[in-house]
Amino acid sequence: MNRAVRKFSRPVRAVILAVLVHVAFGLLLGLSLSFKPQVIKPSIAKPVKAIVIDRSTITQEETNKKKAEKKRKKEAEKKRKKEAAAEKKRKKEAAAEKKRKKEAAAEKKRKKEAAAEKKRKKEAAAEKKRKAEVAREQEKQDAYSALGSLVGAIKGKIEGNWSNRLACSGQEVTISVKVNVSGEVTAVKVVGDSGDDACRRSAENAVYKASPLPFPDNPRFFKWLDQEFQIIFKPDI
Repeated sequence: MNRAVRKFSRPVRAVILAVLVHVAFGLLLGLSLSFKPQVIKPSIAKPVKAIVIDRSTITQEETNKKKAEKKRKKEAEKKRKKEAAAEKKRKKEAAAEKKRKKEAAAEKKRKKEAAAEKKRKKEAAAEKKRKAEVAREQEKQDAYSALGSLVGAIKGKIEGNWSNRLACSGQEVTISVKVNVSGEVTAVKVVGDSGDDACRRSAENAVYKASPLPFPDNPRFFKWLDQEFQIIFKPDI
């Protein structure tokens, strides 16, 4: 269309453009007059529950929640520490009990071993004592046997030195003789009421004259013979 308008003179083109503009405005005006706007019926509004929020209340609730959470954590931590302390105490007591039982077992074992050792020593001492008693008894028997083997020699020596045997004619005399380890007579006495005074004196003198008497030469025998022994005389006139 522009090319067609350009074929005309400037005044003609101006008229044509003016007409075209008016036509365009006419068309637009016609369209606007024929336009019917759509009416939108308002819908029934539903009631809304409105809640008035107090900011201070929210802040207080948040603070309370924080405090409650802090308290909960604090109590949880306190409970945890309490449980940990209780567990530590339980373990400590268990360890102490285990140690006590171990020490008690060791003490029991020690006492048992000590009792066994004491019993062993006691039995060893008893056995040693028994053997010593047996040895002493044997030595004592040996001492008396040795002395017994010398009784005849002792009597013979005393009788050989009895110058007044007539004083004891028809009498029996028991003489107690005390000697030292070498057989030397240290004391003589007539036992009981045997013999009269003359007989007693003659018997005592005979023993002193016979000193030293035959006596076992083993020094160990001396203690068993009590350094004193008795001999019965019955002079045979």
